[in-house]
Amino acid sequence: MYDLIIKNGTIATPTESYPADVGVCNGRIQAIAANLESKDAEDVIDAKGLHVLPGLWHTHCHFRDPGMTNKEDFESGSRCAAAGGITFIIDMTNNSPMPSTPEIFLAKKENAEAKSLVDFGLYGAGLDPKQVRPLVDCGAIGIKVFNTRHPKEAYPYISELGVVNHGLLHHIYEEVQKTGLVCAVHHDDSDWTKYMVFRDYINIGKIDAASYVDAVANGYMYGHGMVSGLASSLYLAKLTDVRLYVLHVGVMPEYAYDIINFAKSNGQTVYSELEACSFLIDRPMADRLGPYAYIFGRNLPRAYSVLKNGPADVLVLEHAPHHRDEVEPGWKDNFSGPLGVIGIQEFVPLMLNEINKGTVSLEHFLKLTTENPARIFGQYPRKGALAVNSDADITIVDMNKEQTLSSKKSLSRSGWTAFDGVRVKGSVEYTIVRGSIVHSKGTITGKPGWGRMSKGKPGAV
Repeated sequence: MYDLIIKNGTIATPTESYPADVGVCNGRIQAIAANLESKDAEDVIDAKGLHVLPGLWHTHCHFRDPGMTNKEDFESGSRCAAAGGITFIIDMTNNSPMPSTPEIFLAKKENAEAKSLVDFGLYGAGLDPKQVRPLVDCGAIGIKVFNTRHPKEAYPYISELGVVNHGLLHHIYEEVQKTGLVCAVHHDDSDWTKYMVFRDYINIGKIDAASYVDAVANGYMYGHGMVSGLASSLYLAKLTDVRLYVLHVGVMPEYAYDIINFAKSNGQTVYSELEACSFLIDRPMADRLGPYAYIFGRNLPRAYSVLKNGPADVLVLEHAPHHRDEVEPGWKDNFSGPLGVIGIQEFVPLMLNEINKGTVSLEHFLKLTTENPARIFGQYPRKGALAVNSDADITIVDMNKEQTLSSKKSLSRSGWTAFDGVRVKGSVEYTIVRGSIVHSKGTITGKPGWGRMSKGKPGAV
């Protein structure tokens, strides 16, 4: 007997697509075969005309819990994930309190497991080299370092999390290397960025949303300072042999792609997490959105090339929510407001639309959102695979269903999306986490507390 059978669908993996049924028992995939008998299952999903995918990952979430839970918490954030076809998320560390000690990390884990609808990993905050091993022993999926500070110390850049001393950064890399896990880094040269932004924008009163977009376009905000920080970090990572996981690739000017490729070509273990905003949001869209889009693509053709040909290893549409009443003042002063974008619920439909447009293949999209992240974080093939004995994490999509994305449909506590009104071809029909249907045809069916934390393990692509 099976707990669930998925019938008549088209299985799609990073390497192939084929028609087959999937049988699930006790939270694991027990069979992938033709013509499984419906009478042998307690529940049946008819997936005729649908694609059955490995459960999708999203590795860049800010669920604001604990701390600013008015913006988001683990229940609302994981609801967004479930509605968006995401079965596994990784949450960041700019919380209050920040998970920089075992006690705080374990309290965050307990809170998240009580609320989450989907499975997850938690970064430990990379701040004190002595705490790296204890955080990993508690189950951190990796160590996250904010090698940055906002020029005006604005939330969500918690100043106490900023590691801008490169000696300290080197020491953290040494300790993470001993664990075999990744060190994920938001890079910057904070002194350069602060000096230049104040000199050419803030000090002369150019602070409105249009000026901020101009600062991004000219490489002041999320720009050349990030590449400078990345260049230094790559060298420190080479010296220490740490597995470096580069965040916000695509946000930085495109020379970042080149130096990552150089490091990879010389045998350095470097992974890059490409932000889909680098090709989904162009300059005219950013001008229209103002403070509702803190980043956009400077060179869309290059970003599409990186998506298809590398150095992208993982793909995300960052989820970093803020309430409208916090964002709206950014029209007048966008250098003092919180920066972020709400994207986890819209990510998969937007990418299905890109697949339908032919800008990326379904197989490669799955490589970047299932197998690669699961391998990097040491979870494969238990997760990130549609295979017998893997966890029954499954995303079922309709490649042909058209829809209009809308802020009214957002399940985020902040209640908006930068992609409001965007027409797409492709939708998420079911989201299944360890055999339990947590989202079905637009309705959340999962319950808080179903999600479990996965401990980090050494991995590789």
